[in-house]
Amino acid sequence: MANQKLMDAYEKVFDAQGEIKPCGRGACISLIEECEKVKHQVYFGDSHTGRMDIEAIKWLVTIEKES
Repeated sequence: MANQKLMDAYEKVFDAQGEIKPCGRGACISLIEECEKVKHQVYFGDSHTGRMDIEAIKWLVTIEKES
């Protein structure tokens, strides 16, 4: 079962088509932090600036949805 906090954070940042919403830096930082909680050894972005590694985030969400 997918991590609900991660999925909620993802849905605040990305729309149904996988495009980034105008959500603000705080939402991006929260998403990065949730990703790091699940897979702390993977780089998902800079949790200070909110700059995301979109490919890594989408990879993790795909894996979580499949579990």
